[in-house]
Order: sequence, then C-alpha cells, then structure tokens
Amino acid sequence: MILALPNTQRSDTTPSNTEARTQTIGRELLAQAAEQRPRPWQRAWWDERLMQFSMRDPQVKVQLFRFIDVLPMLHTPASIMQHLGEYLDPVRARLPILGRWGLSLASNIPPLGEAAAAIVRHGSLAQARRFIAGTNVDEVLATAERERKLGRTFTLDLLGEAVTSDAEAVAYQAAYQKMLDELCPRVNAWPEVPQLDRDSRSALPRVNVSIKLSALDARFDAIDPAGTLERVGARLRPLLRTAMKHRAHLHLDMESYAAKNLTLWIARTIFMEPEFRDYPHFGVVIQCYLREAERDLRDLQAWAVERGTPIWVRLVKGAYWDYETIYAGLQDWPIPVWTRKWESDACYERATRYMFEHPEAFRVALASHNVRSLAQGIATAEEFGVDPRDYEIQMLYGMADAEKQSLVERGLRLRIYMPFGELIPGMAYLVRRLLENTSNDSFLAAGLKDSPPADVLLRDPKEIGERAKPQAGGSGELNSKSKNEMTETMTLQKMNIQEKHSFVNEPLWDFAKASSREAMQAALDQVRGKLGATYPLVIGGERVAGATTLPRYNPSNTKELIGRVANATPEQVEQAVRVAKEAQPAWAALGWEKRAELLRAAA
Repeated sequence: MILALPNTQRSDTTPSNTEARTQTIGRELLAQAAEQRPRPWQRAWWDERLMQFSMRDPQVKVQLFRFIDVLPMLHTPASIMQHLGEYLDPVRARLPILGRWGLSLASNIPPLGEAAAAIVRHGSLAQARRFIAGTNVDEVLATAERERKLGRTFTLDLLGEAVTSDAEAVAYQAAYQKMLDELCPRVNAWPEVPQLDRDSRSALPRVNVSIKLSALDARFDAIDPAGTLERVGARLRPLLRTAMKHRAHLHLDMESYAAKNLTLWIARTIFMEPEFRDYPHFGVVIQCYLREAERDLRDLQAWAVERGTPIWVRLVKGAYWDYETIYAGLQDWPIPVWTRKWESDACYERATRYMFEHPEAFRVALASHNVRSLAQGIATAEEFGVDPRDYEIQMLYGMADAEKQSLVERGLRLRIYMPFGELIPGMAYLVRRLLENTSNDSFLAAGLKDSPPADVLLRDPKEIGERAKPQAGGSGELNSKSKNEMTETMTLQKMNIQEKHSFVNEPLWDFAKASSREAMQAALDQVRGKLGATYPLVIGGERVAGATTLPRYNPSNTKELIGRVANATPEQVEQAVRVAKEAQPAWAALGWEKRAELLRAAA
C-alpha cells in the first residue's frame, strides 16, 4: 500500500517569520498550560513541589536518584535506612535543616527508622507509579482509556528489556506477541476519536507499541552485524506480521550510541523486505543529541525513497548523555554527542525542518518536553503547509499534564509514551525520567516557582550559540560553564595532558563504526589465508632446528588449524632468557621511539 503524499504547499509563513510564529505559539502554549496547572489541594501540586525540591541542588539530586535506583533490592527497614544514610551522608550539609534532623533521628531511634523506611518506600513506589503506566496489560489498558478520555493516544513500551540469554529474548518476544494479540481486538473496538485515530488520508492504527531490538538478542553487538540480524530478524519478523494482521504500529526504539548504527541497519534491511516494504506503520527513532543525527536522517531519506513507503521517525533529544560522554572518555573515543545543550536543541530544529521538507520519506513524530522545540516544530509545519493531522507530538507518561492539554486543545494528536512492567526492571527508566523531569532546562520546570521566564524558555538555540562564541573567556551568564561545557573542557585538558606525555595507550576500536568492522574483517581475511603455517623456535635471531611442534586450533572453531608452534625444551628456555638479558641494555638504549618502530615492524 503506497500512500498519497500530503499537501506540502507552503503557507504564507516563510523562513524569515517562522521564528516569530515560534515565539507566538510558544507563549500560547505556556499561557494555556498555566491555566491548567494543578492547585495545592491536588496530588499533582505536591508532586511538583517535590520535584522542585529535588532540582534545587544537583549533588543532592544525584544522591537521591542513586538511592532510588537500588531501592527495589532493599527488603528490610534497616537496609533501607542504612543505604539512605550512606547515599545522603556526603551531601548531609546541603540538606534542609528538617531533612538533616529527620535523618539523624531515624538513624538513631529504631522505631522512627522503621516508620521512615516505610514512608520512603511508599513515596518512591508512588513516584514509580507516576511514570510507569502499569504492571500488566489490563492495568495499561485502563491507563490508556483514561488518557483517551483526555484526548491523548499512546505507545506502549515493555520495561526490563535487558536480556542475558536466548531464553529471555524468546520470553520478551512472546510478551510482545501476547500483548498485540490481546490488546488489538479490544482497542480496535473502541469508538473512533478522529483527532487521535485519523490523519488527512486514512485511519491510523489504534495500538502503537515500541520495542528495543537488543531485547530480542542476548548477543546484540555491532561486531557481528550479520549474526545479530539473523537472530533479531527471526524474532522481529513474527511481531511485524502480527502488527500488520491487527493493523497496529510497531516502532523500533533507540538506546545507546553503540547500538544506533546496528539498529538502523537492521530496520532498513527488514523493512525493505517484500512482505514489509509497503506497510506504512513502522518507525524508528533519531536522537538529536548525537552529532550524526542529520547524516542518519539523510541516509533514511534516500532509503525511504527507494523503499517507496514513508517511515515514521520519532525525533528525540536523547536520554543517555551522561553515559555517552563518560564511556567515550573512558575509551578515549571522540564524544558522539553534542557537548552543549543549545547544540542539541539546534540540531533538533534542523532535523525537524528536514523531515517536513521530505514528506516522501518521513512521517513526523516530535517527541519533546521542551516548549521551544515543540513550538518551532508546529511553526515549521505551518511554513510547509502540513496538515496538523499529518504529524504528531509525543510526550512521556506522568509528566507535564498541563502542557499536554495545551497541545490537545490546539487540535494536535498527542501520543503518550507509556512504559509498563515490574518496578525492579523499570527502575533504570524511572531514574532517567526523574533526571529529565528535574532538569533546569526542561519545559517541565516552567510551572514551578522559580521557573525561567518565557523569553529564556523560547530562546533560539542558534542565537545562544552565536552569543556564546564571542563570550568565550569573558564573564556573565553565557560564560558560566554548564555540565556539557565542563565535560568538553575536561576532554580538551585530557588531550593537552596526553600531548605533553611521551606515551599514550592506543584506544580500543569502536566496532559500532563500519570502518572499524571493515578493517577488522580485512585483517581476519588476510590472516586466514596464512593459517596452518609452522612457527619455528628462534633464539638470538637464529632458528633452532629439530624442535618438536604443537598444533593450535581456533577456540571458536576447533576444526580450524591456526598453526603449529615449536615446543622448546627447558634448556632452550634457559638459553633464550640468557640471550634476552644480554640484549636488554642495548634495547633500553634505543629509546622508546625506535623500540616502538621495531615492535610495529615485528607485528
């Protein structure tokens, strides 16, 4: 089924005044949301106050969320209070006086400690339920119905996707299969809501699910793309067929940078297969905090044109910034993410524009809680004359309900990303969401007491970048180092330190990059042509005749002979050691550059 393209005739809006429309739309969204914010007698108001407290001090926030991450494994009041004390002790002086007083009393008086542990556990579980839509299909269905009454539709994500065995991967596939089979007939029977269930061309799937490919394979690794495709494909194709049978939407989620290229390659490969090629309700994710996001979109555009059917793209900023920067630094790799927030925001806006420019390739889903990003997306759609029914906004479950309603009231389709599952597997998700929810740059902070003014929330990221450049080394707000800028500074300092030292370890190869995989394969092919040779015993540069040999086989393929290696006698070993000791002074005198040159030649 090839869909007719929507009308993309440009409206009277032009690039020169799209910024003005962005500002107008942004202020309208903020004003509409302000009218619907919770009041003190509502639970949501107290939740926001708790978030406001959490975001005040970054160090306290990190320690609290570290505690929340381990809480599901703590089963006694004593263990809860012990861990709470251990995590908060380093920041005790930064806590409010009542917090310090309460922590001390609870630690020293056992009955108070038990009561405090119960309160802490109950409060954390309440936060989890705020962000996780349920533990099973029935609970999620009830949540979805409540969202629908508010004018919102959904996409479902089963938590606990990390798998360590084929059995777990099969179980994960079966859980999605069961969910589709059980959910689709019930949801498809709901009365139609045109704002949610139709675009300008036809009806849309009622059921929309998101899945991570790594959950379908315990050995999901870019070093073996062909093997990963074979294993993932065997489990993904049945799910795609079920989605098509029920006319559901299946979206491939994105994870860390290491899995990004492999995920997109598998998606392009399988979605191009004849039985899936014409189905218009599959999708992928592009993360705009990655420097490669625009390149990936260009590649997707060329592929989608060849496919002949547009692909849904969920455009996000990305949720693994800290991990990506720390891991890249650990490995001495280039940092794959933008290191300043405005760069990610600017990339998001460029990507939004690119997708609206190419309706032959993309169906657009703008996923963000940033009012500037959403306002710019709506304004850009207007510029290109895109029917509001032909793209959608996506936001996370449990966050920014007032902002959500402002979008619904504009007549836009709003899809809620609803994770569900058990608390322990979902805790990592919960912590990421809490970190995002308490970001000072977040749209979610707009309703709190000390929120930035609209001029700050709606500031053009390109303008921020232009103003930041000449201010480098100066003073003022733009010179204050954010977390991103600090990371970049540390990276530059590390490079300078390395330049001053005489030796730096070679970084490990990043097999997420095609060039690394191709070079490794070429090296393996070259070596494989030399397998089976005999490697003689050499002492002092002279071959030793008459030595016996031992066969050595490939440990991953025990029938493949690597070679035959000479077997030295005890006397020959002693001779080799003696020769090496005699040569050591001359070797040391060569200097490290010459030694490195000789070692490279030997290798």
